[in-house]
Amino acid sequence: MLLILLSAWLIAGNALAAEPQAEPGAHDPTLLISADRWFVFTTGKGLQRLESTDQGKTWRRLAPVFSQAPAWWAEAVPEHKGVDVWAPKVFQHAGRTWLLYSISTFGKNRSAIGLASSDKPDSGEWRDDGLVVASTATDNFNAIDADLFVEKDGRLWMSYGSFWGGLRLTQLNADTLQPIGESTFIARRKGGIEAPTLVRRGDWVYLFASYDLCCKGAESTYNVRVGRARSVAGPYLDRDGKDMMNDGATPLLSGGARWKGPGHQDVVGDWFVHHAYDTERGGKPHLRIKRLSWTADGWPVLAQED
Repeated sequence: MLLILLSAWLIAGNALAAEPQAEPGAHDPTLLISADRWFVFTTGKGLQRLESTDQGKTWRRLAPVFSQAPAWWAEAVPEHKGVDVWAPKVFQHAGRTWLLYSISTFGKNRSAIGLASSDKPDSGEWRDDGLVVASTATDNFNAIDADLFVEKDGRLWMSYGSFWGGLRLTQLNADTLQPIGESTFIARRKGGIEAPTLVRRGDWVYLFASYDLCCKGAESTYNVRVGRARSVAGPYLDRDGKDMMNDGATPLLSGGARWKGPGHQDVVGDWFVHHAYDTERGGKPHLRIKRLSWTADGWPVLAQED
């Protein structure tokens, strides 16, 4: 009996040790898994990069993507300063590693989503691939928080948006990664809504989004909600059948006693990546990674924050 209990304890200990750990100083994370190496890109000076060779248990910080601002940033967002870059989305396409990223100023929708690429995620050389979409003060949307979705037929779609009219969807040309066709709204809410993530599972496309307020440390009220649709274009309905264009969304992840304001998620396979604010460390944002599981009727499930 003692041997059985000891074996069970060792198995449980190994399982816990295998789980990814919180990493400080990571906000708006996006994850790329390349063979046995994990890369996380986050908001920060020049776009911050983290690398792990042990499936997220330990991380080391790489040099930022940008050392200076591309010239077009000043025209697209004149009030933007320096190389403060937000909300990247990393993905691989056509033999290269790509980044969608945002430049903006807090609380305003004079914003732009840009594109950069490299031959590998840990490269020190990144190519400026220019502007993808921009918004101005007269627009009813905010061009930040881009996500890339690849459909089964190979078509590429970009979702994006923060507050204002809500979350938008546009198709991208697979060769140029520039928008084609009409951009449409797929979710809106009178309160805070931003940071869309689209994921296909079986016959359903799931729209994850971050609700309420980030960026207030331990006072952040961010939380993640979800809906699903038969088509990437929507309509996205919550578990009760309410449209996300009409404030519908099923709660998925909210803050706990220690970890507040979880959100700005990315989904890679069965890994769910986000940040949360640590009340035990001054409300600083940390990288958080959880296993994503599913109910029998096809809804995502996550362990809640402690």
